[in-house]
Amino acid sequence: MRAILINHFQYLRRQPFAVIGMIVLTFVFALALGQVNQAEPVELPVFSTTLSEAEQAELIRALNSKAENTVFVSEKESAVKDKLEKGTIDMGLQLEQGSYKLYLSATTPNTTLIEAHVANVLQSERTLSDAAERLNASKDELSGKVEESSSLFAVSEKSFKESEFIYDSSLQALFGFSLFFVIFTVTYTVSTILEQKRNGMWNRLILSPLTKVQLYLGHVSFSFLLGYAQLALVFSFFHFVLGVDLKGGYPMILLVIIPFLFAIVSLGILISAIATNPRQLDAVIPLISVSMAMIGGAYWPLEIVQSEALLTLSKLIPMTYGMEMLKGATLLDWSLSQFLLPASVLFCMGVLFMGIGLNLMERKATV
Repeated sequence: MRAILINHFQYLRRQPFAVIGMIVLTFVFALALGQVNQAEPVELPVFSTTLSEAEQAELIRALNSKAENTVFVSEKESAVKDKLEKGTIDMGLQLEQGSYKLYLSATTPNTTLIEAHVANVLQSERTLSDAAERLNASKDELSGKVEESSSLFAVSEKSFKESEFIYDSSLQALFGFSLFFVIFTVTYTVSTILEQKRNGMWNRLILSPLTKVQLYLGHVSFSFLLGYAQLALVFSFFHFVLGVDLKGGYPMILLVIIPFLFAIVSLGILISAIATNPRQLDAVIPLISVSMAMIGGAYWPLEIVQSEALLTLSKLIPMTYGMEMLKGATLLDWSLSQFLLPASVLFCMGVLFMGIGLNLMERKATV
C-alpha cells in the first residue's frame, strides 16, 4: 500500500496541473458567483422644485428607511439632469407634493422595484398626512402609534414550502463548486485503476508481494487524501485569507467532508468498473458530475426547487447530503446528532458503490 501511495505522490509531483486547475476553477467560480448578490447599494439622486428642504429631507428619510440596495440622496436639479444626459447615472427622482417623476437614461432590472418602492412610500406618507390632519395630531405622533400597534401582532415570515430557509450566496457558491470540482479530482484519480488494467501495469502489480487488498486500498486512500487536501485548502484559503465568514463552523467542516469524500471515492470505483476504456470515462464523469451538482443543490439551493420528482431524486445523490452537512455546520448551526442521518446515508452509499464496483472489477478480471 505504501508503494502505491508513493507512486501516486511522485506522479502528482510531476503532473500537478489537473489538480491545480480544479482548485483554481473552484476559486474563480466561488468568487465570481458568490458576489452576485453582494453588490453595493446604488445611489439614486433626488431633487424637487416645489418642496422645502425639510419636506424633501423627510421624504428621503422615509424612502431610505425601507429601501434595499438603494440609497436616496438629495442633489440639485441641474446636477441630476446633467448626469442623466451624460449617462453617468441610470435614473433620477423628482419629488413633488403628492407626486413624483422618475427620469431614466437606461432601463435596469431594478427600475420596476424602485418605482414600486417610491410609489408605496409616498402613498403611505400621504395617508399619514391626511389622517394626522383629520385627527388634529402630528404626523410623527401618528406614525409612532401605528408602529406601536403593529407590534401587538405576531407576524412570521416563511418562504419556499413554509419552512425555514436561510440563504447565503457566498457560502452557497463556495460549498457547491468546492464539492463539484472535487468530484472530478477524485473520480479521475480513482480511474487510474482502469488505465493500469488496460496497459498491463495491474497484472505486474499483482505479481508483486502486494495483495489485491493493498492495491485497491492504496488507490482509494490516495484519492481520498487528495480530495480531502483539495477541500481543506480551498476552505482554509477562503476562511483565513479572504475572510469568508464560516459562522464558526470551520472545524466541523473539516469533519463533515469525510463521509462525502468516502461516497465519491466509492462512486469513482463504480464508474471505473462500469467503463471499459478511458474515452467512456471522459464522457461519463462530466455527465455524472454536472447532473449531481444540478440535482443535489450545488448550483442553487434545493429550497427553491418546486418539482417533487427532482426533490425525490435528490435524495439519491451524495451531493445533497454533502451540501446539507456543510450548511448545517455553518448557516444552520446543527447539533452533532443532526449530522448522523446524512453522514450515515453517505457511508451507506459509499459501501454500496464500492461493493458493487469491486465486484464488477473482479468479475471482469476473471473473464
